[in-house]
Amino acid sequence: MTHKLDKNTFSETVVRSALYWMSPIAAWKLTVDDTHWTIDFSSQEENVIFEFERLLNDYVLREKLSGKTASYLEGISLAVLSSIEKKLSK
Repeated sequence: MTHKLDKNTFSETVVRSALYWMSPIAAWKLTVDDTHWTIDFSSQEENVIFEFERLLNDYVLREKLSGKTASYLEGISLAVLSSIEKKLSK
């Protein structure tokens, strides 16, 4: 079964992360061109595509949340490192 995805819609990280979790469910082969990700699954069962799309949605959401929280995480990291540096310089 072949499934095509638009590269403008899904990042490489999202596609590869979802495929990683698909490995126990079905063998797959990823082909890349300029505009699409093409995945060939060894199984013809429809539930394979449903599971893949569920994983894609999960990783798209994770990617969006990561983008929105990156500045907060960076600020927290800088504050912790600054605090450690102050304690070490005493």
